[in-house]
Amino acid sequence: MFRDRPSTYDNLANALGAISERIGELEGQVAERLDPTPSATDRARRAIGRIIPGVTPEPTGLTRYLPHLSDYWPDDAGKRARRQVRALQDAGGDLAHGAEDYFDSARRHLAGWSAPALASLRGRLPARYQPEPIRRNRELTALLIAGGAIAAVGAAYYITKKVNEHSEEPDYDVVRSDGPVEIRDYEGMIVAETVKSGYHEKARRMGFMTLADYIFAKNRPGKKIKMTTPVLQQLAEGEGRSKGWAVRFVMPKKFTLASLPEPGSSDVALKDVPARRVAAIRFSGNFTATLASKHLMTLYNYLADNNLKQKGDPEYAFYNPPWTPGFLKRNEILIEIER
Repeated sequence: MFRDRPSTYDNLANALGAISERIGELEGQVAERLDPTPSATDRARRAIGRIIPGVTPEPTGLTRYLPHLSDYWPDDAGKRARRQVRALQDAGGDLAHGAEDYFDSARRHLAGWSAPALASLRGRLPARYQPEPIRRNRELTALLIAGGAIAAVGAAYYITKKVNEHSEEPDYDVVRSDGPVEIRDYEGMIVAETVKSGYHEKARRMGFMTLADYIFAKNRPGKKIKMTTPVLQQLAEGEGRSKGWAVRFVMPKKFTLASLPEPGSSDVALKDVPARRVAAIRFSGNFTATLASKHLMTLYNYLADNNLKQKGDPEYAFYNPPWTPGFLKRNEILIEIER
């Protein structure tokens, strides 16, 4: 009879196998998105293993958790056989109801999940639960960003170095050096000057554009003049009060006042600066009022401690192009002193 007609056990095993396969499919879909460990299905399977003795794993379906009748069915298939079948039926019924609840709950949750929501949820999972491709992509992105930043800094350093190598600077002799402070003797020089009002950074930017138009022959006839360093900035006095910021370009040493081309605008004036002695302090970083005030106070204290007499307002010197990283920038504050 067991061979000719499927028994109650066979029917139950087949039904549970179908349920298990469906649970496995759904679990696989959820696992691909969320990678839960352990799943609710795993817990259900372990519960069946505790209820049904002699469970041996099989390769397919839920039947891999059910006992083999050939091994556990007694010779006298009487009361104990019927009790075993009834136990299987009860366990299968409980599992079937639990599976239905599991399916309904999973369908309700999955129906409301959109792709962006799933992506957001994956992003909040701990690193060990996130899909491996996401972790690899993040690591690759971080490496690319770091590599790009290093390449950008390297390019900025190279360009800054080349610009400084080919930029003419005023000649000076170092009379004394005390830590960050130097006493320098500068030779005479010619500067192109324009005065701009406003905050020091805005005034410097506007003054730079006006002077660049002059040296690059944008508003005058004649040849271009080679750019030099540094760009100088100092408070401009007029009738006993400040009238803005004087921004200056130092002209190449080969020129004299007579040989320099006339400015095409009244905003630019050519001036002869005589030889002078200055106290100078050098520092790096992006120039700000806070940073400048700190080093200016150091320079003032040095003048006071060494009984050096100041002859004019501080002059700020900028040696690098704007794209230079702050830690590579060279800034200076110069104060003319009596010899």
